[in-house]
Amino acid sequence: MSSPSTKDAETIFQALDQLDHLLSATDETPQKVGFNELFSYAHNPKHVPSPALNNALMNDLSVRRDLKRLLSKQALAHLPRAAAASTGDIVEREADGFRLTLKVSKADETQIYLLIEAIDRSESPSLVFVQEEDGPIYRLVIDDFYDGEAQILLQSDNEVLKALRKAKSEVILR
Repeated sequence: MSSPSTKDAETIFQALDQLDHLLSATDETPQKVGFNELFSYAHNPKHVPSPALNNALMNDLSVRRDLKRLLSKQALAHLPRAAAASTGDIVEREADGFRLTLKVSKADETQIYLLIEAIDRSESPSLVFVQEEDGPIYRLVIDDFYDGEAQILLQSDNEVLKALRKAKSEVILR
């Protein structure tokens, strides 16, 4: 027979083990993303997405579809995928009165400028959304759109930049 202290310790250990199992299952359960947060993410450049929203945008197709529907209804411009014959990295996109151009910085080759120009539009976008084919939707805030232009400096390993270069990515300006 075991002494009462050993038996108590064993019971406590089992209870703590069950508690750890229950808590870890809760942490792995994806949290639901509310419409209010998705709407704020799509419309408000100052909105900071929750970890649950970031996770859902990376892993949940239905959340990405909901966001894309929201964006398509309110988009200033939609720059569709590049032509099927396009090969290599895309460095310029143009549609709906806007042009996006990628230029390597002369000062540092690991930095790339994203130039956004309003060709024949007076509206000023504040957000850029880039969706890879069957992949996540990336968001980039345009802090300063002045006199029909914006210039954003990105590192060459930036996920938005990588997606912009792909021919099968779509871009939405909001």
